[in-house]
Amino acid sequence: MKQDTPSVLKSEIDKIEVPQDKLDTAIHQALNKGKKQKVKTPKNKLAIYISAAAILFFSIFVGSAFVFAPIGSMASKIPYLGAVFQSSDLTDVIMKDLDKKGYKINSVSATYLPTKEIEVNVMGNDQYFNAVKSDVKEEVRQILKAKEYDGYNIKLTKYKELKNPGLTKQQQKDKEVITEAVSKEMTLKKYNFNTIEVDPFSKEVFVDLKGDISYYDDHKDLANAAVKEALGKSDHSDYKVHITNSTPIIIKKQNDIGGDITSKIGEGLLSKKEYKVTEVGYVEEPLTFNIKTSVNASDSSSKVLAQNIEKEVKQLTDLKNVKEKLNGKSYKVVIYSKDGKKLN
Repeated sequence: MKQDTPSVLKSEIDKIEVPQDKLDTAIHQALNKGKKQKVKTPKNKLAIYISAAAILFFSIFVGSAFVFAPIGSMASKIPYLGAVFQSSDLTDVIMKDLDKKGYKINSVSATYLPTKEIEVNVMGNDQYFNAVKSDVKEEVRQILKAKEYDGYNIKLTKYKELKNPGLTKQQQKDKEVITEAVSKEMTLKKYNFNTIEVDPFSKEVFVDLKGDISYYDDHKDLANAAVKEALGKSDHSDYKVHITNSTPIIIKKQNDIGGDITSKIGEGLLSKKEYKVTEVGYVEEPLTFNIKTSVNASDSSSKVLAQNIEKEVKQLTDLKNVKEKLNGKSYKVVIYSKDGKKLN
């Protein structure tokens, strides 16, 4: 793979707090292996979502981390979450890299429910898509490897431009009938949901469950059956059903310290398999970072895992720029098992 002039790499490294006596060596390594990035805003605004939960767990859609492999190798010298806190957004990095290499990309998104996934939406006709999909997937794989992110699957989709974006009278009628039928069935069965979206073009129904990941896991199959039942009753059984678990993020308040730090904790911990983190969130007063894992409290490794996670958060909050944001404000870190028990 061709190496470009890595002028942006030094800038990325300069952002990270690292002992001065080790900085020269790190920059030298970075300059030998890094890649230059051209700044470009994605064509489509990517939606950011979080899941609701009784104890204010938030399902963070994963963002920034190490931009280049040499920065990843510096993890032994600086706090892992510290580097995450001070570096670029994952989807931006992927978008800029693919754009720089001339690929026609419509959007890049990163999600983790129901699975952790990077989705790249490619523009162009079928011939173009088939010609570049392997290369694009490999490029994304290399970026994730450079960031030391091993928690994602990579999905490539082809951009579909509707020739006639307006609904016909029949399609509009179908949408209204299906929405009413599904809403009625979901309410009848007392399932909590946020939204119902019907796409008559692709013949798909999207129902967004309201609640935390436990509620989603317990009710997704039941909700799927309920929607299919409603579709059958309304004579639209040819529609596909998708049950999701995401709520539009509440706009952060000015100086939302907890939100800023929580998003970076989520980015770092959700992206690596070793931490086994499924949800990250916070409450404001008292400032508490809630972290949920996929391990059971009875697992022999659960306590050690909790200690490692708590150590990562402590190293992050000890950084000078994070301390300045906290401005003396105290905080707690509470780590939970899969079955909701405290591990620390």
